[in-house]
Amino acid sequence: MHPSVSAATTVGLLLAMLSSLAGCKPTEQAATAPAASSTTTAITPAEAPAPTALQSSLTPSDDMPPQEGVLRAYVWDCGGGLTLRVKNLYNEDAITLYLQEGPRKLPQVVSASGARYSEGSLTFWTKGDTATFERPGSAPVNCRELRYESLLADARERGVRYHGRGNEPGWTVEVGPGAHLEFVTNDGQERHAFDAITESGTETTGARVFRASRGTQHIKVSVTTAACADDMSDERFEQLMVVEFGGKWFRGCATALQ
Repeated sequence: MHPSVSAATTVGLLLAMLSSLAGCKPTEQAATAPAASSTTTAITPAEAPAPTALQSSLTPSDDMPPQEGVLRAYVWDCGGGLTLRVKNLYNEDAITLYLQEGPRKLPQVVSASGARYSEGSLTFWTKGDTATFERPGSAPVNCRELRYESLLADARERGVRYHGRGNEPGWTVEVGPGAHLEFVTNDGQERHAFDAITESGTETTGARVFRASRGTQHIKVSVTTAACADDMSDERFEQLMVVEFGGKWFRGCATALQ
């Protein structure tokens, strides 16, 4: 009887051990699965918090554009034949005033109206397209903004190489910065921007040709060193610009900015 009982006991123990081992396997898989899932979540770029935190901690710099309608530079015609060129340090609430004796930085100070800048001795106070310039030992002089000159100064600060314009309809072209070209026509109602422009010609030949395409649109801009006069204002320029776009030709004048 004892051998029979011992054999049965042995068989029972073996079955219990096999059942125990079979029951452990799913538990082991369940334990390892969350670890693999957790690792994948941690390296998903879309959910990583570090880039968001870094971007939010960035401080303003000169590379950040100003608010819409605000230029990076202005030109003012002041009394007594004085022309003032101003760089707008919009991220610092200040301006750089370019004088004959050199540039001066003027921080913005409190004013009842307009924008007032002063470093203690020099003061430049703007109200719309007019301004007042004050300096020690001289009477204040009144200034008015030269709008087109301001637009050119702003384009120069942005790295634009050539700025062209024409009439009937009113249009403008900016070549640059870099490989960017922008054509605005129909008195500002149409804007066409192109990237990756190609360039041919040389400065020594006095002619540059810029071409660009975007989908079915193609543009060719030729800039030639030649006397040119605006056919409405009779203003004189040193470059002639011809634009070919949409099966039409646009002829105007240009200014080299760089």
